[in-house]
Amino acid sequence: MSYTYSQILDRMNNKFTELSGYSPENASDASIKMKLLAGELYSLCTEIDRIKLQMFPNTATGQYLDMHAQQRGLSRIKGDKASGFVLFRLDMPVDHDITIPRGTVCSNSDGSLRYLTVEDEVIIRNSTEKLIECEAENGGQHYNVARNVVKVIITYFSVGMSITNASSFIGGTDDESDESLRKRLAENYKNTPNGANEQYYIDLAKSVDGIYSASVSGSMQAGGITVCVGGMGDVPSNDAYYNVRDLLNISRPFGVDLTVTMPELVAVNVTASLSIKSGYNANEVLANVRISIDNFFDSLGVGEDFKLAALGKAVYESDGVDNYTFSNMADISINAGQLAKVGTVNVTVPE
Repeated sequence: MSYTYSQILDRMNNKFTELSGYSPENASDASIKMKLLAGELYSLCTEIDRIKLQMFPNTATGQYLDMHAQQRGLSRIKGDKASGFVLFRLDMPVDHDITIPRGTVCSNSDGSLRYLTVEDEVIIRNSTEKLIECEAENGGQHYNVARNVVKVIITYFSVGMSITNASSFIGGTDDESDESLRKRLAENYKNTPNGANEQYYIDLAKSVDGIYSASVSGSMQAGGITVCVGGMGDVPSNDAYYNVRDLLNISRPFGVDLTVTMPELVAVNVTASLSIKSGYNANEVLANVRISIDNFFDSLGVGEDFKLAALGKAVYESDGVDNYTFSNMADISINAGQLAKVGTVNVTVPE
C-alpha cells in the first residue's frame, strides 16, 4: 500500500505545524477536518493500489482477469451441472396418471441444494413409482452428492408422495478458478495461437462441447502432428470426437498432416483406509470420499501425470475425513496419448 491512514495524517499535521508555527489541538476544527480528509485520501490510495493489481494479468482477479482473458480471445470455463436420477414414489397406487412436470424442484433436507426434473414424466395409473432424471439448478462440485440425500419436493405437492435420489448426482464442476484461467492466459501470451504452434490446436479442440482436455505430439517442422482429445474422466463421445476432428482438419495449415485420436485410458486402482471425525456416519463419509475421488479423476487432462499427493488432498478434504492412508499406490507418469481414469475403488473404515 502507498500510504497508511496514520502516515497521511502525520504528514498533514507536520505540514500544518510547519506553515502555522503551532500544532493543531486534537479537538480543533482544523484537526477534525484533516482527519476527515486523511480518511478520504486513505480510501483513494487503497482504491489506486487495488486498480494497480487489476492492471496486469498476473495479479488481476475476478471480472478484471476475465477482461484480460477476453483481449486474448479466452473466456472462463463455466462449471457443469451435476445430474442423476430421483425416484418418485406413491404410498399406494391410484386410478389415474400423475404428471410430474419438467422443472419440478427437489432438494436436500435443508434446501441448500436444488435439482430440477429435465422432462415431463408420468407415474401411470395403478403404479407407485417413477425414476426421473434431474440436473442441478447450477453448476458446481458441491452439487455432487451420494445416494439418498435428495428427499424433499419443493414445487410439486401430492399427498402420499415421497422422493429420494436413487443414484449419486455426479458430473458437477466449478467455474474455472482465477489460478487456472491465469495459467491459460500466461500460456496464451507465451505461445500465441497462430496455427503454427501446439496451443492453437489445444485451444481449438477445447472449444468443442464435450472436449475437456487435449495434448499435441509430433512436430510442425516435420509436417505432422497428432492431437489427442479427452472427455471428462474418459474418452469423449463419438459426436464430440467427430466434431473436433472436422474442426481441426479444416483449421490446419496447408501441408501439415494432422491426426486426431482418443486417449488410451490408464486405470488407476484406489485402495485407501480412513479414520472418521467424531459424530459422522461411516457410510455417508465413504460416499463423500467416492464422489471426491470421481471428481478428482474427472479433473485430470490428457497427458497429465497422476500425483498421489493430489488425490490425497481430495480425499482428506472430503466431509468427515479425519485422516487416510493409501495402500499399494504410487505416482504414475502419463504420456501425451494417455488419460488417467479411476479404476477399482476400495475405501474402508477399520473397526
